[in-house]
Amino acid sequence: MEDDWRRDWQVVADTVGTDFDTDPPVEGADRIESGLIRRFVEPLEFSCPLHFDAAVARKHGYRDVVAPLTSLITFSMPPIWRPGEPPVFTVAARDAQPDRSPVSGRKTGLEPECTGFFATDIAMDWLRPAYVGDRLHRRGATLVSCVPKETSVGRGAFMTWESDIRNQRDERVARVRTGTYSYVPNDADRAQPASPATRSRSDRPRLRESDVDWSRQRTWNEVAEGDRLPSLAFPISVYRLVVEAGANRDFNSIHHNSDYARATGAPEMYANTLFLQGMWERAVREYVGLAGRIRALSNFRMGRFNVAGDTVEVHGTVVRRWREDGVGHVAIEMLSENSSGVTVGPGLVTATLPDS
Repeated sequence: MEDDWRRDWQVVADTVGTDFDTDPPVEGADRIESGLIRRFVEPLEFSCPLHFDAAVARKHGYRDVVAPLTSLITFSMPPIWRPGEPPVFTVAARDAQPDRSPVSGRKTGLEPECTGFFATDIAMDWLRPAYVGDRLHRRGATLVSCVPKETSVGRGAFMTWESDIRNQRDERVARVRTGTYSYVPNDADRAQPASPATRSRSDRPRLRESDVDWSRQRTWNEVAEGDRLPSLAFPISVYRLVVEAGANRDFNSIHHNSDYARATGAPEMYANTLFLQGMWERAVREYVGLAGRIRALSNFRMGRFNVAGDTVEVHGTVVRRWREDGVGHVAIEMLSENSSGVTVGPGLVTATLPDS
């Protein structure tokens, strides 16, 4: 029957509200190290000294070099394989996938068989810094929603999960809500080509060097609603996608293998959500400065693929300015776009700024 696939997903939808995290937490693959932070910021060309200069970090209220906020998911991600575990690379086919992977999505054990998967959206509250030497892990896996839907790439379900990221002292570092789409891809020949460009190159922001002056601190009193953040442009090449996969440990083949990506219904390999989040963090950090604090991210939602061979442009606008408990807050509307239009967002980043 045509709607059998929807009924198959109803079994999962009936478990909304259940925490499927019944096992002891599994630590991230590595402790946070300076070299791993350097690797994370490299494809972003993110020069913030809080992430490499301990003296600067301490001057601004941190106890040591601090990890980028958008790297916390990476540092809480379990390894693909540990000593003593069974092999994961068991098939010699060119596009063979590992037998198990930490980026295959949360599993209830009730889902219909799916061969396609990608992250769709994310919201985060950042509660405390994560420092060099910390070891992170995920705690909790509560299914918040399950919505069966047929899309241009196949039939499946959008699922939303809630969890915490905690450090080795079991202190909550961040609260995370992650959306995914698990699906059975359409026939490969139904995959659509990349959308044609809708804007001329003269409409695009010029690529610029990272010329931010980190000694200059913007204050809350200087900010007005309607202020625009300097736009950033990120050309997406295969080379850069490979570098960022190694940096953020999302090795899903859809992000570095054209044939595999097309077989799942995408027009081409495309940037992953961790990379795209990092672009937003860089843009906001360059605006709020070293004394600013980035507090939360919401409505970071993928609308289109950010494919290799195109340029991702990041834009931001201050949409709200207020005081809370004596602290100056700003809400910044962020979005990403490429030649096909808006690809991510609009979403909101909340930050605080010093008064002077």
